[in-house]
Amino acid sequence: MNKLFFFNINKKVFFFLMVAFCTVIKAQCIPYTGQVMTTGNTYCLNGNLSVGTTIDIPFGATLVIQSGQLQSVNIGVNGILDIGDGASVRSTGSITIGTFGSQQNSKVKLGTKSFLSLTGSVSQGDPTFMGAFPGTTSTIDMGTSSVVEICGTFSQQSTTYPSVNYVGLPTGKAYCIAKADVSGGGPGSVISNDSQIVAIAMGPVSALGAGGSSFCGPNATSATCPSLWPEGLSNDKSSCGNAPTIIDDMDGVCTKPGTSGTPDGYTKLGITIQQKSASWPENIPNGFMAMEAKDKGFVITRVAHVSQTPQPGDAIADPKEGMLLYDIQDKCVKLYNGTEWKCVQKSCND
Repeated sequence: MNKLFFFNINKKVFFFLMVAFCTVIKAQCIPYTGQVMTTGNTYCLNGNLSVGTTIDIPFGATLVIQSGQLQSVNIGVNGILDIGDGASVRSTGSITIGTFGSQQNSKVKLGTKSFLSLTGSVSQGDPTFMGAFPGTTSTIDMGTSSVVEICGTFSQQSTTYPSVNYVGLPTGKAYCIAKADVSGGGPGSVISNDSQIVAIAMGPVSALGAGGSSFCGPNATSATCPSLWPEGLSNDKSSCGNAPTIIDDMDGVCTKPGTSGTPDGYTKLGITIQQKSASWPENIPNGFMAMEAKDKGFVITRVAHVSQTPQPGDAIADPKEGMLLYDIQDKCVKLYNGTEWKCVQKSCND
C-alpha cells in the first residue's frame, strides 16, 4: 500500500515536471529568419536581417529584435514587436499596430537608444471599438533616448487612451516624430500623457490632442520650438533616416578644453605615408606613437561579435583586460575591462 501511494505521488511530480519542461521549451526564442510567425511563439533576431515581404506578427506572438537591425517593407503588429536596447527597425513601407474592435492587446516596444524609422505611415487600430469594449490597448511604448521617426502619416483610432507611452528613466525622454499629416479619432483622442514623450508634428494635425506630452506642432520646425527640437532632425520633411543621428545627439556629451601648461614629454615614434616633416612627430606632446595620412584610415581588429559578458562561441575566446576591437554585429568599438565588453562611448572628460 505504501509503495502504491509512493508511486501515485511520483506520477503527480512527474506530471508537474513535464508541464514545467514544456513551458520552458515553449518560452524559448525561435531564431527569426523571415519565416511565417504563429500564435503563442516568441521569435528572436540577433544581428541584421532584410525581409523583402510583409511581416505579420499575429495575436499572441512576439518578435524580439535583441540586437542589430531588421529591415522590411510593411509590418502588421497584432502581437508584440519588441525592439531591444540599441536595436532598430527600418521599413520602406508602413506599419499597422492593432486591429479595430479585436479586443486583443498589441504593442510596439522600444528599449534604450533603439529606433523605429519608416518611410511609410503608422496606423493605430483601436481594439476597444472606440471604448465600447474597454480593457485592451494598442500602443507604442518608448524607452529612454528612443526615437520613432514616421516619414509618412500617423493616424490614431483610440479616443479613450493615449497610443504613445514613456517607459524609460524618469529623467530621460524619447522622440516621436511625424513628418506628414497627423490625425486622431476625434474628441478625447490624445497622443500621449507623458511629458517625457517629445511629440513633433511637422505637418498638419487634426482630431488629435497633445495630452500631457511635450508637443511641437502643427507644421513644426526648429524655429517654432527650439527647446524641443532635437539635434540631428532635418527641417526638410522629405528627409528620412534621421533617427540614428538624433539618438547620438541625445547623449548630452560635455566637452572641455585640454589642460594647458608644459607637456610631460613629446612623441618619439611616428608612422607616416606623407613627406616627413622635420618637426614631426616630436611636435606632438604626450604621445607614445603618432600616425598620419591624408586619405587612409586606421583599422583595428574586426570580429563578428563578442557578448557583453564573454560567452562560449564568442569571436575572442580568452579576452585580456584592455583589449580593443571593432564588433561588426553591434557596430561599435569595444573595450574589455576585465569583466565585460563595452562599446566605447562619448563621455565627459572629467
